[in-house]
Amino acid sequence: MRRIAGILKFFWRSRLLGRDIPLIASVKLSYRCNLACRACPFHSLSGGPETHMTWDTARRSLDTLAQSGCPIVVFEGGEPLLWEDGGHSFSDLALYARERFSCVAATTNGTLDLDVPTDILWVSIDGTRDTHNVLRSGSYDGVMENLRFARHPRLYVHTTLNRLNWKELRRVVETVTTIPAVKGITVQLFYAYDQGEDDLALSAQDRQNALLSALALKKEGYPVLNSSWSLKAMINNTWTCRERLLANINPDGRMSVGCYVKDRGRVVCTRCGFTPVAEASGAYALVPGALLAGMRVFLAS
Repeated sequence: MRRIAGILKFFWRSRLLGRDIPLIASVKLSYRCNLACRACPFHSLSGGPETHMTWDTARRSLDTLAQSGCPIVVFEGGEPLLWEDGGHSFSDLALYARERFSCVAATTNGTLDLDVPTDILWVSIDGTRDTHNVLRSGSYDGVMENLRFARHPRLYVHTTLNRLNWKELRRVVETVTTIPAVKGITVQLFYAYDQGEDDLALSAQDRQNALLSALALKKEGYPVLNSSWSLKAMINNTWTCRERLLANINPDGRMSVGCYVKDRGRVVCTRCGFTPVAEASGAYALVPGALLAGMRVFLAS
């Protein structure tokens, strides 16, 4: 009920009262990570000043978001489950957030203990064993073992489709959906930040084929949680981006509202692959498929 009430309150205040409120906040706790994934530009930033959020900065950031009326927080990194400061662990921060938000989520590389007190936990799997290992520092076996023994009540797998792995989506889905703890899978498309990882970018044809592959799996009954509407709309990015629905917080506590790439790379809307933003934009516009997808991901018990 906490999650449902919070989302309904957001729609009431935003759509009916016209208030400018973010729906989802991406909170990058740290650029530190125990992997060096090929597609990620953030781990290379670790070690510098203000690249790891302090407990006080984290609390202030979360309090500011809560006061704005934002209902959903997603912790990211680097690797967010590594976060600690002043004797406080990631679990302490997740519990602090759960007192203030309708839904608290995190996205992890899956190499650490998955028993954390978030409402939702996404674990990244980016291909079959060999491909995942190339992309994600040889972590496949450890991640799969953690998934098999996971006790988290709302665990999803997330796959970022790129030039190396998109043809493996069916095998990834078939594998992870045999794991009892995994409640579903979400996909998005790789976005190049122009920091040496551009070779992973999908061609226009591969982009279309990758999304059609996800649509086919969904039609066959696999728990691909993206809506059919968003997957089709992403092929040519024929959707209206409501970027004000997204807030971004960096490890130094700096907050911005708008595109996820802003201040992190070059914004090229035509190559956007951020399906969560498309989904949120569709849900806000009351597109039935996007609304149902959001309810299935964020409101299911």
